[in-house]
Amino acid sequence: MNSNTTNAFISYSHQDAPMLDLLHKHLAQLERDGIITTWTDQEVLAGGVLDAEISSALVNSKVFIALLSPDYINSKYCYEREFEKAMEMQEQGKIIIVPVILEPCDWLNTPFNKFKAFPKDGKAVSDWENKNNAFLDVIQNLRRLATSPDTESKVVKSANPSQIPMSRNYRVQKDFDSIEKMEFVEKTFQEIKEHLEKYLIEVSQLDNIKARVIADTEDSFECLLVNRNKIDTEATLKVTTAADSDNRSVVRSRGLNGRIRYMISIKNGGGTEIFFSLEFDDYDLFWTQTDYFYEHFGSNRTPEKFTARDISDSMWDEFLKAVGIYQ
Repeated sequence: MNSNTTNAFISYSHQDAPMLDLLHKHLAQLERDGIITTWTDQEVLAGGVLDAEISSALVNSKVFIALLSPDYINSKYCYEREFEKAMEMQEQGKIIIVPVILEPCDWLNTPFNKFKAFPKDGKAVSDWENKNNAFLDVIQNLRRLATSPDTESKVVKSANPSQIPMSRNYRVQKDFDSIEKMEFVEKTFQEIKEHLEKYLIEVSQLDNIKARVIADTEDSFECLLVNRNKIDTEATLKVTTAADSDNRSVVRSRGLNGRIRYMISIKNGGGTEIFFSLEFDDYDLFWTQTDYFYEHFGSNRTPEKFTARDISDSMWDEFLKAVGIYQ
């Protein structure tokens, strides 16, 4: 075994065995690379002393991976034996506790809430559209943790509030060049397309709702949504970053390098057109929704900042309403 291999103890409820099997598949390359080796009670052979072998494996581990679910929290052995022992070791700086949220559960009201949970933002694996994406996020974070030269310093030790240094938020000013702005526009547009493609798949599961992508190019994305529950109810959504003459004048006069525009066209007339313009301050690039008055005459109001997800959700809500679907 590689001397730099990190021993990881996986604590789980046997009710979650299928999820454990999927995690093991994702761990395969980490183990093949000699970065991590894992232990579960599946390693205990017939005739073995369960408590003794579990205790020994836990004491010899640097990482405690807890697969959290309602069954895990309900399990006296997982929660009151394995986790409590891991907590004692963590307080002594001997182990790092890593919660992995498998299913929605009340983990935020347990001692697990003081540790950084995976997948990203503590979103349960079962809530991801693709469980493999969720476990990939877990594996990438475990790889970073296991290969970090200061792994042990990542342990969250308990302390009295008076012993915890005051947290400070540091903001570093920066300038953004033209290439950064162009890349930001391209990245936003790609993320919007990815969100819309997922939304189209989801809404297609509804009865008598049909959706499809009509066009997908470097700077334009167009899709069609049909509600067959209502006669002649359909709409198209077109999103583009292509500059027209008006957009180029805005770029020159306001120092911007891009705009996201979406248009919703409803069959038999009607529709809407919305613009989001690239803005920046001393710290960030971001998007603002542009109206006529603000664009042509300026405004003293503080613009609302939009992300790619914000823009996607805004246009998607309007698109659904256009065909009589409400969330």
